[in-house]
Amino acid sequence: MSEDWLAGGRFELASERILDAVRMLFIDKGVSGVGMAEVADAAGCSRATLYRYFENRQSLYVAFASREARRVVERVWHDRAFPTSAERAEQLLDLLTALLAEVRKTPYLAVWFEPSNAGIVAQLSNSPGVVDALAATFVSGFRPALPLPAAQRVGRWMVRAMVSLLMLPGASEDDERAMLRNFVLPFLLDDRTAID
Repeated sequence: MSEDWLAGGRFELASERILDAVRMLFIDKGVSGVGMAEVADAAGCSRATLYRYFENRQSLYVAFASREARRVVERVWHDRAFPTSAERAEQLLDLLTALLAEVRKTPYLAVWFEPSNAGIVAQLSNSPGVVDALAATFVSGFRPALPLPAAQRVGRWMVRAMVSLLMLPGASEDDERAMLRNFVLPFLLDDRTAID
């Protein structure tokens, strides 16, 4: 392992390389079974180098979850537009359902929602990094007029609702759509959610 791995001030590139390496480890070993030494080996760097980018496993988890949450939203969001008409609620419901399906079909994301990882996921769903990534990418897409603090509050609540469905799925897709329609959409679309 060479220290020129850091050469040229490529912080973002090196961080991405580490996060790409950890993706496969999560599939192979589960989320809680991955140690920093294994991450360093998989990324092709020393542990000292790894700790320059991520001070501990929690910061690595937050960076991974933030990046992947943003990517999932961007994949599902791609080419979607929300009209201001009555169709808006149904299209938002379609998007939320598609987000759940995308996470479940992506092995390195689905592993996070196994029962053994409930504590890790609970911590991450409260992490500003994860919530900010979703607020910037998702909430601002269907509520562009919301100021950032309000978008973050909505994002935080939305993350908790989606994590709940990922950890404890409904009986069927129709059941989940009904839960989203009755308990999530009213909150996401109500202008009063932006009030402190």
